[in-house]
Amino acid sequence: MITKTRIPFVKRKLQSLKYNGKRTIYYSKQDEGLCIEVNKHKKSYYAQYSIPIVTQDGMVRRIGKRKFLGGFNIPLEEIKAKLRQNIDTLKKADPSKTNVPNVGHLAHSFKTNGTKGYRVKTKGPKIRYKAITIRSYCAFLDTYVLLNTKSDVIKAMLTEPFRFNGDGFVTGALKDIPLNKISKRDLEIWHARMDKIPTTANRALAALSIAFEWDMKRSVDRLYPGDQNPCLKISKFQETKDKKHLALNKVLEVRNYCIEEQWRDAHFLTFYLLCLEVGERLADLYGVVWEKPKSLLALKACTGWLELDKQNLHLTDSKDRKGADVPLTIEAVTALRNLHKYRVEREDCNFALQSPYVFPRKTDPSKYISSCSYRVKLKYFNFKFGLATRELVRSVGKKRKLYKYKNEYTFKHLRKTFVTHYARGKNTDGTQRGLVQASLRMRHSSPKVTKDHYFTEELELLKVDHMYSELTAPVIPIKKKEQK
Repeated sequence: MITKTRIPFVKRKLQSLKYNGKRTIYYSKQDEGLCIEVNKHKKSYYAQYSIPIVTQDGMVRRIGKRKFLGGFNIPLEEIKAKLRQNIDTLKKADPSKTNVPNVGHLAHSFKTNGTKGYRVKTKGPKIRYKAITIRSYCAFLDTYVLLNTKSDVIKAMLTEPFRFNGDGFVTGALKDIPLNKISKRDLEIWHARMDKIPTTANRALAALSIAFEWDMKRSVDRLYPGDQNPCLKISKFQETKDKKHLALNKVLEVRNYCIEEQWRDAHFLTFYLLCLEVGERLADLYGVVWEKPKSLLALKACTGWLELDKQNLHLTDSKDRKGADVPLTIEAVTALRNLHKYRVEREDCNFALQSPYVFPRKTDPSKYISSCSYRVKLKYFNFKFGLATRELVRSVGKKRKLYKYKNEYTFKHLRKTFVTHYARGKNTDGTQRGLVQASLRMRHSSPKVTKDHYFTEELELLKVDHMYSELTAPVIPIKKKEQK
């Protein structure tokens, strides 16, 4: 066991130090980093300092070190001069011994600590990350930065020799590059390696950019020493926007079936109809309750509540966390009232009486539905209306056949369908709604978001029979030149 204490470093005091049966270290009160170790047979001067190291989770820690300066026979002034000459060099971290932070440390640190804080690229009030956003960021960083994946194809794609822009071959993984040497070119090479998965490459780059932004805003334990995010201004791959939507005649066909045959599968058909009639995000519709919660705990457990008398649906927008009043159509209100009645009258709907949610899980009514609840039903339903395809897997006899279904349209496409037909429709006064009004209805940040991801123009409306009409143009007389 080592005993540590502080004393004034003067000649008389140091000479009086004796061995007391155990090794003892005395620190100087007036000289930073200077100490003397008293053993049974000798006394020695040491330099006491600390160096930074990076742990596996990306946190910076400091560990103590001691460096031998000389024996007790050397004059104290020489020891102090030697300490002042070497202390700055000793405190600097040796990359080969202290594990300099790299991109892998940054990604791991963001997963552990950054996802628990506030969003770093948000204008306005501070907003915490949603659970689904955290899972998405962690999945991209785990797979494409830290390479924590079982896929040998992904590992080979991101580590094998790669020729970038016709230059020489580049080797190694991005996660092993030290943060004090990271450059924009390193990130461009990593991004270019994923050219076969362009959309995933763009999402992975965005997740890593968020990690850099978070680290640059930290007050302590910062890993990246630069002043500018190296992920910025990197050209992204061109992505194909999925703006598929149902044609108007197909919408009417499906909607009429949901209304007339609602009794067949009340909860599923009501949810499908509500997606068509309201067009809200699925995550906002999952947890809707029948009436406004009376406690704060119940309010946090839902995503909104119905006000059928006012033909209104009050939601807490999952994007900006603000309240929004969504008007309900007559068809939506009628279907919801029928569903409320079915809960009491129909035996197959009685399970919902135990739950405050409009769409509870049949296996656990205390929870509301998720993205997996109607996954199988949607395949069969879409195939009935030509919105899904199927492939024969195997057949036993003439009746027993196993098919593999593939959806051509999902619940997400119902939102795109609503936006498209809402923008193409007309108001009560006969005016055309258009893109701007549709963007306001969907609470998008700008009409550009609506156009890029949801709205599809009707090209037939752009055609004209006559570009310039003689009937509407003013007649301008042409002056004749006078003859000389």
